[in-house]
Amino acid sequence: MQVIGAGMSRTGTMSTHAALERLGFRCYHMTEVARAGGHLEAWQRYLSGAGPMDWPVLFQNYEATVDTPSCLFYREIMAAFPDARVVLTLRDPDKWYDSLVTLASALEEFRPMALESRRLGQFLTITDEVGQRLTSGDFSREHCIAKFNAHNDAVRNHVPEDRLLVFKVQDGWGPLCAFLERPVPSEPFPYLNEGRATIHAFVREALL
Repeated sequence: MQVIGAGMSRTGTMSTHAALERLGFRCYHMTEVARAGGHLEAWQRYLSGAGPMDWPVLFQNYEATVDTPSCLFYREIMAAFPDARVVLTLRDPDKWYDSLVTLASALEEFRPMALESRRLGQFLTITDEVGQRLTSGDFSREHCIAKFNAHNDAVRNHVPEDRLLVFKVQDGWGPLCAFLERPVPSEPFPYLNEGRATIHAFVREALL
């Protein structure tokens, strides 16, 4: 593990995932939780408190990670990989909250199907636990934004400056490539849509 994404979901993590992959890092994202063998079970066990997470085993096929649930455990991952650098993706808090509501409502549409799909049920159990850790049961705009800002402040305070890049995807290749010491690709930075249609397509392809 060389790059730890500490930024919350809905902060351009899908675009950052694609950018890191283009730079040569096999990157872990929430979508990998559903696709990689045994990862649904590993996260469900860990988030329920049933056992520890073996981070080197979980990430044995990856050089980078972004998005939830791993961003919530950036400290533990840093401890397991002390030489890794940290990227904190940021977004306007109000736009982030609106995007979070879109994600939650899109996933909720699939909840009736969870009784017929074990994998979907496991995935929703994980997203429910992640949501609880993020919101503490209060999904109001004011509370969620306060939690969002507190997380970002905690990352800034915990990660040494020389290991941290605070990054907005609008900044493009420049700061990311400089931080990771990689040449700037010739193609445009990948700005990917994380809207409702993308979420629906992922669930149908990976979980149903």
